[in-house]
Amino acid sequence: VIVIFLLFLLAMADADMTASSEACGLKRGESGKCVPCETLDKSAILTPEALATSLSEIPMWAIKPHSGDGEVSTLSRSFTAKNFVAAMAALNAMGEICEELGHHADFHLTSYREVEIVVYTHSVKGCTRNDVELCMRLDKDIKVAYSPKWLREHPSAAGTEIVAAKKS
Repeated sequence: VIVIFLLFLLAMADADMTASSEACGLKRGESGKCVPCETLDKSAILTPEALATSLSEIPMWAIKPHSGDGEVSTLSRSFTAKNFVAAMAALNAMGEICEELGHHADFHLTSYREVEIVVYTHSVKGCTRNDVELCMRLDKDIKVAYSPKWLREHPSAAGTEIVAAKKS
C-alpha cells in the first residue's frame, strides 16, 4: 500500500510539472529539462528563416550572433532600466523563471542599468522553439521599471513596463 501511495505521489508531481511546462509552451523531457537539452538534438535548431519569422512573436528581441562563436545565432533583448535596483529586480525575476523552466538565459548588466538578455539553447548551440517560448514568457510575465527616456525611444516596450501609481 505504501509503495502504491508513493507511486501515486510521483505521478501527481510529474503531472503537475507537465501541466506547468505546457502552460508556458515549453516542451519538457522526462527529467524536467527542455527537450533539446535532454536529447542534444541539433535538428531542433530553427532555420534562419524560421528564426526570423519568430521575431513577429517577440518584437522586443533581435537575432544576434553569439559573442564567442559567430556561427551560433542567439535572441537578444536590451533595455535601460530606471536605476540599478530596477535592473537587478528585472534580472532576478527573469532568473527565477529561467530556473523554474530549467532553461537559462545569459544576463549582462553594464553601466549599472544597461541590461542585455541573451537566449539560445546552449547544448545544441543554436535557437530552438523553446528559446522563442522563453522570450515570450519573459516579456509576458516580467514588468520592468525602464528609464523614462529609453521607454519613449522604444514604444514597442509599452505594456511591459511597471506603471507607477499617479499621485493625487
